[in-house]
Formats: sequence, C-alpha cells, structure tokens
Amino acid sequence: MVIVPFIPSPMEAVKTALAMARVSASDILYDLGAGDGRIVIEAARRGAKAVAIEIDPSLAMLIWCKAIEEKLEDKIEVLNEDFFKVYLGNATVIYQYVYPSISAELAKKYEKELRIGTRIIALDLPIPDWIPVIVKRFIDENGVLRTIFLYVKGISNPESWKLRINSISPKILSHVMGIARSS
Repeated sequence: MVIVPFIPSPMEAVKTALAMARVSASDILYDLGAGDGRIVIEAARRGAKAVAIEIDPSLAMLIWCKAIEEKLEDKIEVLNEDFFKVYLGNATVIYQYVYPSISAELAKKYEKELRIGTRIIALDLPIPDWIPVIVKRFIDENGVLRTIFLYVKGISNPESWKLRINSISPKILSHVMGIARSS
C-alpha cells in the first residue's frame, strides 16, 4: 500500500475532464484517490452515480459530509479503501490523478477488470503504454499548463491491439463518445 499526498485537481480541469468524457446520468464514475471529493461531487451534479475511493479516513469522511451538504448522498458512494483492492469493473468512467508508477500498476488492473468501452481520464500524467483517444492542453485558473488524457478500454490499451479492433473501434467510439459514423 502506497500513501501519496493529496493534491487537488483544479476545478477547471475537473469540469473539462468530465465534459471530455461526456459524463452523464447513464454513467458510474470511480475516482481513484478521491481527496476532497470534488470529482465525484461534480459528476453527481451531472447525474452520474459516483464512487469515491479514498484511503485516508478523514478525507473519506469529508467527501461524505460534502455529499450530504450538497444533497447528493443518493448519487455518491464513499469507500474508505485502497483502490488496488476495490473491484473497478462496474465503472463506465475512471478518474485518476496519480504518479506514473501507480498508473502503470493501475493499467494492469484496468486490463483485467474494466469492460470494453470504459473511459479513463488521467490528469497531467499519461497511462504508460496506452494511447489516448483525446488529449487536451489548457492553462488552468492558477496559470499552470494542464493536460487531460482520455482513454477508452478496447481502443487505447495494449491488450486491445492484439484483437482485430478495426471493426469494433468505430462502434465503440460512436457509442461511448457520441461521434457520428459514416456508413
């Protein structure tokens, strides 16, 4: 188990990332290392079911208090757990803002647990060996250059390259990202 410091995602990055991933009421978003809960709160405001996974008990309690304060407790679940020990297969969207070494280990977990079409949002640090479907760079409210990487399981991950994805990639993109396809 690795405990890392809580470094909050800037709100502009949160809103941009959720918009890029088209988070909506049909989604179940998991925030890995949820910190103060800003991602799950914003996802729940968009109608999504949101699961905060936070190992620090005081931060987990803070998230739950914020959910109650925002009257979103029916949309938010808080797990005071190590995200490596939580099954992620129910997620349609994952949010991560983690060190590269942790991201590399998460990538192995994603290969095993996530369903085809699950979107993964990574702030500032890419997932090693995965190919993003969208990369967006912008200057945040603090004047810091930010990069958001959006991945889709079944397109972005190395394991999918072994499959014949030429026929399924357009279907996944059109379904998950709402991109129109030409016949």
